[in-house]
Order: sequence, then structure tokens, then C-alpha cells
Amino acid sequence: MKKTCFFLLFVVSSLCFSQQQSLDSVLLKIRKPKDTAAFDKAIKYFETIWKQKEYDVALSYENKLRSLAKKIKYDKGAGDVYNQIGNIYNLTNKHLKAFYNYDKAIIFYKLANYQRGLAIISNNKSTIEQKRGNFENAINYLLEANLYFTRVKDSTVLASTYNNIGNVYSSLNDFKLAEEYYIKSLALKRKNKLENIGASLNNLALMYIDLKKLDSAKVLLQESLVISKKNKNIASIASAYNRLGALAFIDKDYQKSRKYYDSSYTAAKKSKNESIAASAKQELGRIAIRTKNFKKAESLLKVARKEIKKLKLDPLLLTNYEYSAKLDSARRNFSEAYEWQKKYQQLSDQNTSDETAQKIELAEARFKSEMEQLKLIEAQEQREQQSKDKLFRYRIFTYISVGITLIILIFLGFVVKSRKERKRYVNQLNESNQVKNKLFSIISHDLKNEIHGLDGSLNLLKDNAISTEEFQQIVPLLANRTHQTSILLNNLLNWSKSQMKELTANPSAFDINEVIASKFTFFEPQAASKGIKLTNALKPTLVFADKDMVAIVAQNLIANAIKFCNAGDSITLSSIETEEHFEICFKDTGVGIAQENLKKLFAEDAFTTRGTQHETGTGLGLKICKELIALNNGEISVKSKLREGSTFCITLPKA
Repeated sequence: MKKTCFFLLFVVSSLCFSQQQSLDSVLLKIRKPKDTAAFDKAIKYFETIWKQKEYDVALSYENKLRSLAKKIKYDKGAGDVYNQIGNIYNLTNKHLKAFYNYDKAIIFYKLANYQRGLAIISNNKSTIEQKRGNFENAINYLLEANLYFTRVKDSTVLASTYNNIGNVYSSLNDFKLAEEYYIKSLALKRKNKLENIGASLNNLALMYIDLKKLDSAKVLLQESLVISKKNKNIASIASAYNRLGALAFIDKDYQKSRKYYDSSYTAAKKSKNESIAASAKQELGRIAIRTKNFKKAESLLKVARKEIKKLKLDPLLLTNYEYSAKLDSARRNFSEAYEWQKKYQQLSDQNTSDETAQKIELAEARFKSEMEQLKLIEAQEQREQQSKDKLFRYRIFTYISVGITLIILIFLGFVVKSRKERKRYVNQLNESNQVKNKLFSIISHDLKNEIHGLDGSLNLLKDNAISTEEFQQIVPLLANRTHQTSILLNNLLNWSKSQMKELTANPSAFDINEVIASKFTFFEPQAASKGIKLTNALKPTLVFADKDMVAIVAQNLIANAIKFCNAGDSITLSSIETEEHFEICFKDTGVGIAQENLKKLFAEDAFTTRGTQHETGTGLGLKICKELIALNNGEISVKSKLREGSTFCITLPKA
């Protein structure tokens, strides 16, 4: 084995050295504008070197190739050099340097009117944006590439571009546009009899399965099988069989489903696609559960689990835990089923936490990397500018003072402008990160905990782990959790809109007493469960405001009052009329608010405390109330004494 490795290393090194010799030999022959064919040959040798991952060796030729392209006035050749350098930085994840070189290549390709080159640049930029997760930018570059490829009538690359556009739109859940581009890709591939049509058919079929268009998916997968077998594309065959197995399982044709998954497993092993093989083995275990062949199911799931852990495929491992829990539930081994559910939950929580941490870490690392690359590019631009200045001084010595002054002024203006722009981008990124971190925190803790609690209780009932009588006893708790989750979702939605400046008021004249009455009806069960008295002393009060926004404010203020009241306390609503406004007050006799906490209620940083029955919150409710009342030309105020209660008042314009 060691001898083989040394031999391969020797062969690769020899090939690289041979390519260097060939490149050096060709470069010596390039002297005049007619030597463009020799320059194209040099570019091919240069490309071969970096494709062998000899990036440093390739970059050592960068300046020489650029100088020769300029010397022979070959714009397309200069564009090719910048494009190849951009590819090297793309592969080494130095994305800002890659973009810089791609933009330089665009300038020369436009001078040469080289449409295919412009299309390739747009495609390359799209791959970078997909790596970053910027799918909107990626789709824009792909559409631009598609336009150029259409002009040059390159059907092979155009079909691939259409398929990539379909993939990005599918990632954005825009299935209508994804379907349109998948169909365009298939049409071109069929017309030109391209060999990779099976993969496109499988992609479109998978989307149809997600959209419940099962008959259309079956037709596409059968066609994919025929074409893939003809072209001997084993990977596409394995994928098609796997999805046909899923469709047969949905139709409850377990015998056919088993046959398809067996075929998928065989093809996947042959093509060394271990993930599809493990998935097929796992689905065979699921079929065994449905056909009550529990011993076989246990064996299949165990083997699949071992392979999945080896491959570190957490999504498949979660599915394995789910199937194992179902197997033990079917065998009425509820304690083991519960253990599988615990493993599922632990892995799910760990993945959620790891993903969140990884996203934050990647964002920070990307930001630092881009800042470092910005400095490098700025230094490179300064060096280039200095060279131009020297050349300019040598050529026009008599105008040296004027030229230097002009260049310095332009350069200083560029630096000032760049710094201002960079500072603005940094501030925008920080604000975006704060909103994102807050959103992730709420979703991964408050909202997730409520939903997991509901899901766990319902699963216990579904798996017969608790009796109906026991479930009835926890129904009030589930109702309370559902109510809290509803309020949390409403607040989260409105907070997100406010952060994106999308909240706008649509005022109209209405009686606020109607809104309060409906909210009292909504909260009566919750108040009764805590022994709290609700009193509506409002008179008919016509206000001019957005009715839905006022309803959200009323809901939050009543919910807060209930949260901080004990048994025997009361909540009373009253109104005070002034010349131009109505003041509506929500008064409770609850625990009250400490004076040092009053100023924190409407602050930028969310502030929250636990309720009288340990109810939790996000601290967004009162911030939302303040923003919504402000949008309706009103004000919100609070008075409170500790252990005596609180009074929240909102002022709204008269109708």
C-alpha cells in the first residue's frame, strides 16, 4: 500500500513538473499580437497545474501571464488569466479575492465581446453565493449566465444551468419556478440526447413527491430508470429505485416497495453511494415493521444504524431512532420505545444547538476573513496604483506635480468613501446578527420547548403510554401551553415585521369596547383557572386606529396582567375621555413592578420575569405594544407599586 502511494505521488509530481516545463516553453514563444494561439495553449497548461491542486505553483505565473496578455494586446487572454486566478481563490475559499479577479475578467471579456466567458464568470459567482447560503444572489447570477449561454447557443451548458436554477429555486421553496427550469433542462437534454438526463428526472420527481404529485413522480422515475440503465448511470439508478420505493410505501404496496429498495441498495453499493445504501436498508426495516416481521426489522435497523453512525449522517440517524421507537411500540415494549425517543430528542437538540453555533461561528469567521482579504486587496491595488504613478511620471515628467496631486486627491476620496461604506456594512451586519441571534434564541428555546412539550404529550397518548383519563387531567395544561405559544407566535411575527420596517397602520373608526369584549371572552378560561376576576367598565368608546393592532395590544396587556396576578386578584378596564383622545387603562391588583424595573419595560433590550405560576415570556410583548400604539399616533404609559398592582394606559385618537 505504501509503495502504491509513493508511486502515485511520484507520478503526480512528475506530471506537474512536466506541465511547468511545457508552460515555460510556450511562454518563451509569445512575443507578438499574432501569438494568441500560443497564449491559449499556455492557459491550458496553466489550468492543468492548478487542477492538480498545485495552487502556489500556478499563482507564481500570474504576473507573467498578465504582462504577456497586455504585451500582445489579447483581451480574451487577459480575461482568461483573471478567470483562472479567480477559480484558484474560489477553490481555496478566498471568496473576496475570487470576486475581485472575476470582476477584472468581466472587463476584458466585454472588451473582447466574449459571451461564453461572461456566462462562465456568472456561473462561478453563483457557486460562491450558494456556498455562502445567499440563494437570492446565486439565482441572479445563474439567470445572468443563462442569458449569455442562450446567446452563444451552448445547449449542453445551458441545460446544466437550467437544472442549477431549478435546484436553487427549490431551495427557496419557489416550486413553480423550480418546475419551469427543470422542465427546460429536460427538454434540452432530450433534444440533444445528453447522458445525464436521469439526474434531472430524479430531481423533478423528488420535488413532485414533496408536492404530493405522486403519479407524475412515478412517470418521471420510470423514465429515469430506462434512460439511466441505457447510459449505465448506476448512481441515478440507485436514486430512482429509492424514490420508487418511497412511492410504493405511500401506496401501501409493501412487496413492491421492498423490491425497489433492494434494487436501490444493490445499485448504491455498486456505485459506492453509502448514504443511499444505508437509507435503503433502513427503509427495508420500516417495511418489516409494517408487515409485522419485527425480528427482521430489528436486524435491518441495527445494521443501518451502524452504517449511518460510521458515515455521520445525523438526519438518517434521527429517522432510525424514530423507526426503532415505532418498532418497540408495536412490540408493546414501551420502556425501550421511550429510550429511543430520548435518544431522538437528545440528537435533535444537539443538532439544533450545533447548527446555530456553527452558523454564528461561520458568520464571524467569514467576516474576519473578508476583512483580512479586503486589506490584502487594498494593498494590492495600492501597489498597482504606485506602479502606474511611476510610469506616468516617466512619460510626462513636465506635468508631474499636477498628476501626483490629482492622483492623491482621487485616491484619498476613494479611501474615505471605502471606509464609510465599510463602516456602514459593518453596522448593518451587526444589526442583522443581533436580530438573527434574538430570533434563533426564541425559536430554539421558548418556541421549541412549548412545541416539544405538546408533541411529547400527544405522542404518549398516540403510543398508548398514558390512559385517556390521565390525558384528560393534563388537558388544561396543554390548553395553557397552546395559548402561550399562540401569543408567542403573534409577538414573534410582529417583532420580525417591525425589525424589517414592514409594519404599517390602516386606521378606521371602531368601538374599542367590542375588541375588549372579545378578548375578555378569550381570556376568561385562563383567568378562571387562576381565580382572577375580569371587569370591563369601558363605556362605548369610538377611536380612530388600526383595529387589528389595537387587538394585539389589548391581548398582550390582558395576558401580562393575568400572568402577574394571584388567586383573588382582579383586572379592571376603564376609559377617560379628553378633548381629542381616549385613554384606556388596564388596572390589576397583582404583584406590581419594582421601581428599578419600570424603565426596563420598553427598553431596546428585552426584559422579562416569571409570572405567579412560573409562566415564561420573551420580553417582546410590551415592545410590540409600544411600537403598535406609536404607529397609531398614540402613547403607552405605566404606573405601579410593588405588591399593590399595576396600571397600563394607552392613549388613542377619537374617531
